[in-house]
Amino acid sequence: MKPQAVSSRWTLFLKLLLPTVWICFFGGMAIGILFVDIEVAAPFTPFSAKLLIISFAISTIGLFYLLFMRIKWVALDEEYIYVSNFFKVFRYTYSSISGIEESRILWARRIKIEFHAPTAFGKSIFFLSSHYWAYFLEKHPHVLEEIAKSTAAAEAAQPAQVIEK
Repeated sequence: MKPQAVSSRWTLFLKLLLPTVWICFFGGMAIGILFVDIEVAAPFTPFSAKLLIISFAISTIGLFYLLFMRIKWVALDEEYIYVSNFFKVFRYTYSSISGIEESRILWARRIKIEFHAPTAFGKSIFFLSSHYWAYFLEKHPHVLEEIAKSTAAAEAAQPAQVIEK
């Protein structure tokens, strides 16, 4: 079976193109402003205006990193999950997944997949799901069953934690 891409079509734009253009434009502007004498209105000094522009550029880069630069491209087939950062593609079995968590991020659903052992992209990966995510899982319920068995086996292997007062 050919793998079905389940990550959003916006992944390439949000992960690579938007941050690259933003960093080049605002990073270049922030660096350029450091070397230019500027005149600003009354509540600001030239130093505070430069600091404000540089802090805006750095904070948006940090926001892009937290929201978009860590997302991956994900595809599924009957036996494997394929994960890519657009430079490398890795294939994992469903039994290597220890859990799946869905959450909302801005307008999209963000899926977090945790693995039993660290992978090439870390112990967990994130991706923005498309409508094919639910469609694939609906068409292939055995995938969710295999993930649930793997998760139950991982939870059974870990001893219960006792919290004392």
